Amino acid sequence: MTRCLIALTLLLALIGPSAALAQTETAGPTWMLGVNAGVDLPMGDFKDAYKSAFTIGGSAAYMFTDKYGLELGLEWSKFDASDDLMSALEEAAPGETVDATFQFLPVTVDFVEYFPVTPRLVPYVKGGLGIYFETAELEVSGKKDRRTDNDFGFNLAGGVKIPIQKMVSIDAGVRFHNVMTEDQSTQYFTFTAGLGVAF
Repeated sequence: MTRCLIALTLLLALIGPSAALAQTETAGPTWMLGVNAGVDLPMGDFKDAYKSAFTIGGSAAYMFTDKYGLELGLEWSKFDASDDLMSALEEAAPGETVDATFQFLPVTVDFVEYFPVTPRLVPYVKGGLGIYFETAELEVSGKKDRRTDNDFGFNLAGGVKIPIQKMVSIDAGVRFHNVMTEDQSTQYFTFTAGLGVAF
């Protein structure tokens, strides 16, 4: 309950300034849609248990001005067990075939700010809150045990947008995730490249 109240309070704090910016006249496209793919690099204890992962995602942003917007994002990542975790699992189940994976599916709301340095290079920063849906799966000799959960988290990101046509751009960026998992925070970096369309 406490996590939900904290998330709601921070989300309202994020949306408040956005509502004020909505009163500002928008020049140019109002909506931006994007798709991306990349890799996730776990940190700390998470890195000890799981390897890097492939990630795919999508986003929809409403631009209040040509610089400021609010973005809804969705990403899916699947981490395979590290060699250390696999060794521990094999010792715990001798003679069995074992495998373990961990999946994150964060749904985030981010405030975005663009810095149009030149028409061909537009750096940006973004940050926000979200719910991270988690699936931990353990397979022992073909029998799967799956556990699902969800936790509150936040992310901070930066990158660059490179327009290639009037309404189309290439995007490259890095994002830091901090998930408030049960025992301790779980952290990882996401490096992505993608394509965006404005309209």
